[in-house]
Amino acid sequence: MAGKKESILQFSERLKSIVPSGSGREFAKRAGIGYSTFHNYLQAVSSPTLENLVLLAKAGNVSVEWLATGKEFKGVAHNLVLDAGKSNVCKVPFNEGDEFLLLDLKNFPSFQGNTEHLIALRVNADVMEPTFTVGSILIIDQSQKNLREGKVIVMRKGTNYLYKRVQIVSEGYSLNSDNARYNEILVSEDALSTFDTLGEAVLVLNQL
Repeated sequence: MAGKKESILQFSERLKSIVPSGSGREFAKRAGIGYSTFHNYLQAVSSPTLENLVLLAKAGNVSVEWLATGKEFKGVAHNLVLDAGKSNVCKVPFNEGDEFLLLDLKNFPSFQGNTEHLIALRVNADVMEPTFTVGSILIIDQSQKNLREGKVIVMRKGTNYLYKRVQIVSEGYSLNSDNARYNEILVSEDALSTFDTLGEAVLVLNQL
């Protein structure tokens, strides 16, 4: 029973990855599936029938095999998938594990031709609420490790991830949380080397 629940949860995550944030109703309409049924899939309440699985895959421009199992692209070297010239889907790997996220570049034109440095990270802290919260997925540009004014940077210290908005000050950097319950962290230029900087957050995919 636990295996079935885990399978439904994994399907839900794959489905969320192909639905642009805030467009659940539009996606369900495009697929020809009632929104309440579609919402149950997103929330891992139920799994789709084979007929609905085909409709969802078609609406998301992904293969039925990948949507059902998540295994289609394992071992494939390239990270761009072209679906009969209609779709330009980028495979963004998660920072940990062997999962990946699919982004339809038609919805994110700024990423066109510049996706090799992107990674995905699932947020595990509420420090940046309401901008993003636990369960949100960040797309991080690893090529941008410099701390820039007003940008959200993702860092790691030990096993802990830090999500902070950058403010440049005379002492170095003031790293702030959007959640007012958390205090700023003041870091000098020299102390910055004690952190592992993953990169700059360039896209937030909040839970639907």
